[in-house]
Amino acid sequence: MFLYRRRDNYMSDYFMVANGFVVFLLCFIVIAFVMFQAVLFMRKAWRQGLALGMSREIMWKTIRSSGIFSIIPSLPILIVLVVLMPNLGRFFPWLRLSVIGSGPYENMAANITAQSFGLTSIADQGFTLEMFVSAMWVMTIGVVWGPLYTALGSKYIQKGMNVIKGKQAGNYNDIFAVMFISMLCIFAGTYFASPFKMGETGVIGVVPLLVLVTSALFIWLMDYLVAKTKIKALQEFSFPICLIVGMASAILYTSFLS
Repeated sequence: MFLYRRRDNYMSDYFMVANGFVVFLLCFIVIAFVMFQAVLFMRKAWRQGLALGMSREIMWKTIRSSGIFSIIPSLPILIVLVVLMPNLGRFFPWLRLSVIGSGPYENMAANITAQSFGLTSIADQGFTLEMFVSAMWVMTIGVVWGPLYTALGSKYIQKGMNVIKGKQAGNYNDIFAVMFISMLCIFAGTYFASPFKMGETGVIGVVPLLVLVTSALFIWLMDYLVAKTKIKALQEFSFPICLIVGMASAILYTSFLS
């Protein structure tokens, strides 16, 4: 009976595991391996640049400019990290968003796991250790197929793209634009599946719809400003800025409708 009581307490307080040393160590090993790969390939690229006769000043300038221009696109990822940490602990969201994860996917996969256990989202009361471990598996296994498919089938993918480009040269860009929009619709479908349904954080379907309209209007405004001002930096930063505006609007709409 004592063992069952301890097990129930352990299941309810899943943060003991989520913020524990074992999870930290596992996440750190993976992230350290990825960082080692980045340093290794950067070193190889530096040596190759010197072999091609590129000056050190040009390469350092490229590194600095790339680092500066990657700050703003990284802000939405940082925001998603802050959003996921209160529900999934400090370390696992750090791992997911540091390797091959993305904000929309990680949040969607975690919420789908919670919904399969009868909850509305990972923010609901009753999220247990069993659900947390299940979310870890779903978020990890669900994202591995893209890189695996690309690694094993990149030759065939490129061959198919060349065939499409040859037969549909005029519609090539439109085809991939439609594919990209279709992917966004897949992610958005889970949020619009139950419109006007009440959850612990407010009306479920209305907030995503309002965020969609707000983001669409803002990106249209950014495109208009780019066309008028011809500022190249504004064009490069329009998408990450739109992501930040969309996230901020989601917070505001949720606060008003909760």
